[in-house]
Amino acid sequence: MWHNGAMATGIRTLIGEQPPTLTEWADQRLRASILGGDFGPGDTLVISTLAEQLGLSATPLREALRKLASEGLVVLQSHGSARVAEVDLHEANEIYELRLILEPTALERAVAAGDADYRKRISTAWKALTTQRVAPTSAHAAFHRALLSNCDSAWLLRLSTMLSDRSGLMLTVGLPNRPANYNTAKAHRTLMELAIAGDAAGAAHELRQHLTRTLAALHLVLSDPSDQPG
Repeated sequence: MWHNGAMATGIRTLIGEQPPTLTEWADQRLRASILGGDFGPGDTLVISTLAEQLGLSATPLREALRKLASEGLVVLQSHGSARVAEVDLHEANEIYELRLILEPTALERAVAAGDADYRKRISTAWKALTTQRVAPTSAHAAFHRALLSNCDSAWLLRLSTMLSDRSGLMLTVGLPNRPANYNTAKAHRTLMELAIAGDAAGAAHELRQHLTRTLAALHLVLSDPSDQPG
């Protein structure tokens, strides 16, 4: 659960930024907390409790949870609650099989249509990865979103982003610790450089390699938890 300080910050953000809808704001807060590991797989999300903590009515929370459920991040339950989705190797294979089909295509199209604003978004998102050796899940997700952000197909972008977010939960749970030599920024540097250089085919190829390496790491951990890297 969130601490009181985090809740106060969230409510100040709600008042100050004036998001388009309360449902979107609730979606953003819950999504960030799930992908960030504040809630783990199987944890129950009680609407009445969340409503009190976030200072919202139950309606936008129900709508936000329905959206998260449609994307596979939560499972709806009866009596006004939901639970965070579980993580397993079978689903990891399915998710990454689809990511390997869709995401490189989305990236290739995004890079091919890239402009100065697109390159700036990528550079800014990559710099956020450099603040810590292992970047927060939110920064990692933001970088991948920035890479795809210029894709000219709304459906391709939507599906790719949804799959990326679902795999973010897998990484939070499956790879909470990384080897001592792992560095998030370095692991994404080539992707950043190819995208900024406008090398659409090269960026798509590098993303395939990147996703394949990540799935291999998940296999190692989810197949035998005792092999989890420390």
